[in-house]
Amino acid sequence: MFWRSTHSKAFWLGTLGCGAAALAFLLLYEWIVYKVPVTDIYLPASSWSDEVVYSKQLSAVVQYGAPQGYFGFNESHAEIGTFAAWGPALFWIYALPGFFLRGENAFIWCNLFFVVAGWLVFARAVRLSVPRQALFAVVLACLNAPLRYIFSAMQEPFHYAVVLAVTGMAFLVRKSGRRPAWAVLCILCAAATLVRPYNAVLWLYPLVLAWPRRRSLAACLVGAAVSTAGTLVLMSRFYAPYFFTNVDTEPLRLLAHLQVLSAAKYVFYKLSGALGQVWQEIAGAVSGQGGGYYLVFLLLLAVTLGCLIRDARHKRAFFWKGCAVAVAVVIFAALMLMYRTAEASRHTLVLDVLLLASLVLESPRPAAGTTAVIAALAASGVLALTANGGFGMPSYREDIAAEVEALQTALIQSQQAVDSTDPWDHTIAYSFGDNAHVGMLYAAPDGMGLQFDEATYLLDTGHTIHARYMMTGAGSAVEQRLLAEGWTLLYQGTYCTVYERS
Repeated sequence: MFWRSTHSKAFWLGTLGCGAAALAFLLLYEWIVYKVPVTDIYLPASSWSDEVVYSKQLSAVVQYGAPQGYFGFNESHAEIGTFAAWGPALFWIYALPGFFLRGENAFIWCNLFFVVAGWLVFARAVRLSVPRQALFAVVLACLNAPLRYIFSAMQEPFHYAVVLAVTGMAFLVRKSGRRPAWAVLCILCAAATLVRPYNAVLWLYPLVLAWPRRRSLAACLVGAAVSTAGTLVLMSRFYAPYFFTNVDTEPLRLLAHLQVLSAAKYVFYKLSGALGQVWQEIAGAVSGQGGGYYLVFLLLLAVTLGCLIRDARHKRAFFWKGCAVAVAVVIFAALMLMYRTAEASRHTLVLDVLLLASLVLESPRPAAGTTAVIAALAASGVLALTANGGFGMPSYREDIAAEVEALQTALIQSQQAVDSTDPWDHTIAYSFGDNAHVGMLYAAPDGMGLQFDEATYLLDTGHTIHARYMMTGAGSAVEQRLLAEGWTLLYQGTYCTVYERS
């Protein structure tokens, strides 16, 4: 039994070896593929604007418990609190390892921690053999994108860890029925739901395992309802509005008004349009134009579904593949209905990890046909996700580093003279669309809030700029507005110009 083996020396030595191997694989992969050691990744040189928003919110939570300034878009902020459109639950969770993993790349170290922890829970709970772990690692490596995101300041790796841990703990629940496993499984599902609303679908695992025991079912339903209600409250009150409507709840609004036919029509047309865009992205990936997230996901879904059908016909185990397919299909449909197609594509990376885990779990000795299909899938991932040069890794830039340090010094000195508790006085806005380099926002001292304001929004003088500091490009139209309104120049360099409200 698993619970007895956890007291043995061999189990803990095996766990240590498994964790060390997973960490070594990830670090070696990053160094070999991207030629940049993880210690040399330099986020201010990155062009991914989301990363600085994640990084700075984590540093603010670690330092103060919450940002001291507003995070938002187009001078917006949450109704309650100061977090952006992806908080606060996510950053409080990241703060757990973040208290120990400090520095500019803290988010990357936290991602590594979460992924290795999720890998460990999955591998040790299901007693995954070394060859099967190796197969899992090889396919992930070929897919490229899921592993690339681990070495970024993006939240996807946390969700990789969650789906792996949920699969592992669900396996333990099914095998042993022990209360600790039940408790951990439900906590994981609740945490995942509070971070991303559609993760409520993960409650399918405890619900299926609880069937048909009424008390267990009731407890799982209560947990699902409470965590779902919690995430809806967080979204409505504690999230800053995005540039656009990031989550489309129109079908739910129509159903709430008992307009069932209108809701059905809306869903049909929204799905049709979204799937058309998905097909265009797949066609672009096949022709070598880059992207390919949807291509890989749908191929992997087809492989898993095909294996499930084959196993069912031959009366072999397919329970975990069935759960993974059900969760993946529901979440994919939710992404198509409620999210913009372009932004939703990277969310499918988490589903790739979930589907791969189910295949590895229930295929200890995959047939030659299955192996060939997975190899073809991996090849498709390589072709689709490395087109046009693929991803790069930001490395140290002395010129950017010097300017970041100089700007940070200027901001710290300015903030020392500010005795206001108004969050706007501890916020720096960035003119999104000008030529200012987004990486310069890493100069914001820990605790400061960030506003991403579109240049077109800022050029409308009817919109008041509330942030105390404004980052733009030299000679930009936004700069002309700031000068006309009497703002004071705080810093000017090659990569940005920063003004302070007088």
